[in-house]
Amino acid sequence: MGSKMRIGTTAAAAIVALALVAGGDRAAGQEAAADLPVASPGAAATTSTDPTVERGRYLVHEAALCVQCHSPRDRRGELDTSRLLTGGAIPFKSPWTGARRWAFQAPNLRNALGYTEEEWVRFLGTGVRRSGDTPRPPMPPYRLSEQDARAIYEYLKSL
Repeated sequence: MGSKMRIGTTAAAAIVALALVAGGDRAAGQEAAADLPVASPGAAATTSTDPTVERGRYLVHEAALCVQCHSPRDRRGELDTSRLLTGGAIPFKSPWTGARRWAFQAPNLRNALGYTEEEWVRFLGTGVRRSGDTPRPPMPPYRLSEQDARAIYEYLKSL
């Protein structure tokens, strides 16, 4: 891997990390933010009584911000709340020339990519798909805990 590629990948990861940290600051001062109901714009209208599903919803909508890339947008650029997590055009282009080619479309997550729960946990825990490759940028290289990966899987399956 060339130095420009490493710099581009590192910069992309840093941008995503900053976004996650900024999102985490919003929850500062709240008691167990992950346990609180989440009502973000475009969040599913119904809430679950299952704390695992609610944790997954929080991660998808608030912490990891999956809905931002994996949901289509309307003509004004707003999230199309009727089709959340059904896949969407990547809303920005790679700022780095020579970087690994970015994906143009984020996949539909409503069926958890067709993965079994164990495949999903492995993917979000290692960043490696069942095919053995890694997703193209701008998908960040998440390394989630098994508990968080399972919570996201349960949430996606509840949709």
